[in-house]
Amino acid sequence: MNLYPINLDLVKKNVLVVGGGKVAYRKLERLLTTKANITLVSPKLNQAVQKLIVKEEIIYYQREFITADITDKFLAFAATDDRAVNQQISKVAKVNNTLVNVVDSKEESDFTLPAVISQGALLLAISSGGNLPALSRVIKEELVAQFSQEYAIFLEIMEELRPLILNEIKDEDQRRELFRRLADLELIKSLSTDKNKALVKLKEYLPSQIRRVIDERVSYRNAQE
Repeated sequence: MNLYPINLDLVKKNVLVVGGGKVAYRKLERLLTTKANITLVSPKLNQAVQKLIVKEEIIYYQREFITADITDKFLAFAATDDRAVNQQISKVAKVNNTLVNVVDSKEESDFTLPAVISQGALLLAISSGGNLPALSRVIKEELVAQFSQEYAIFLEIMEELRPLILNEIKDEDQRRELFRRLADLELIKSLSTDKNKALVKLKEYLPSQIRRVIDERVSYRNAQE
């Protein structure tokens, strides 16, 4: 497969999962973080999936898959332990122009799911192209300790700092150099997981006009409290 890496916004998109076992559970667990409209179809569910549909907003149909299930879906996951059913879902999805992931056949899939490391806005995806998902998981285990909560705090601060830097520093080369200086892994790892303390540390790396604007905003917020 010649795969094109992409991050999809699934907010309010209709997504279908067919299956009620461990694999379906993993698909559902990740999908629930996207705020998609999730429909689950399966005649039976394992205990973990049962608990999930009780506490989460998942539309559940306790029956076998039918063609109409896929009509209005943006994505579909064929996650059953029945090869024939998964193959049927793939065929129907392709006719319907619905992107499909078939858990037991990368050849029948339009996309595969990478192993993911997530820290706030930081998202690292590791893929073996569907050839050996276990390798992706092993690499993830090697990397996960390297990207801890400091990265989430740093990017949360940068969400506010970046527009400020773009507005205050007009010279493109100066901006690029500043962003390069801030994107220092040792600096990020040294940050506190307390956002206010992390900001104090980052201010040491910012030019005076940026520090001044930050101080003014902090003073204004404090006055409003």
